[in-house]
Amino acid sequence: PTRWRELASAPALPAMAASMSLAPARSARATARVARKTRAARVAVKAAADVNGGAPDQVIGPLNNDPFIGMFETPVTSSPLVASYLSGLPAYRASASPVLRGVEIGLAHGFFLPGPFYVLGPLRDTDMALTAGALSAAGTLLIAVTAMAMYGVVSFQDGEEQPETSLTLTGRTMAADPVQTADGWAGFSGGVLTGGLSGIIWATFLLNNGFAFVSENPIMTY
Repeated sequence: PTRWRELASAPALPAMAASMSLAPARSARATARVARKTRAARVAVKAAADVNGGAPDQVIGPLNNDPFIGMFETPVTSSPLVASYLSGLPAYRASASPVLRGVEIGLAHGFFLPGPFYVLGPLRDTDMALTAGALSAAGTLLIAVTAMAMYGVVSFQDGEEQPETSLTLTGRTMAADPVQTADGWAGFSGGVLTGGLSGIIWATFLLNNGFAFVSENPIMTY
């Protein structure tokens, strides 16, 4: 029986030896394929970097290549359509003076401030409801404008000019916004205060003379 086992196992020995001899060759070929793919990927990245001025192609990136700005450029935010829409808003309308832009923003926000205080304030069921709402709205506006003034003092220095902003995805260059200066921000804050107070006075006048309707809600009586 021992002889038969030896004869049965004898043919398997050359096959095992052959497979063991082929294993290093297969491993070497696999390693070569991985190396070729790695080299091809590096060449593709280098080519993209050469085309894009030393950096790989990016769809989303920080504004002006500065990650500390806290603003990303995307194909949506940097598209001409979105840029033209945002440029028409008073906050970004660089063609208008900072004071005029502040007045427009203040009018829009000040007009809607007295309503919540008038309808939901603690004096809503008294004859002083409208007066209390107007004064509360004016106080809220003063707090906001004070915060804006404090921000301008710590963010902008007298005589300091802001550099132009270059949009890296589209290649366009945006001129510096005059609001982003000490004098421009001061005028912008003053415009917000003037426009906000004007909006509050106008809203109070409409509510006092019956030009605005406030529905009677049973919830407000509790």
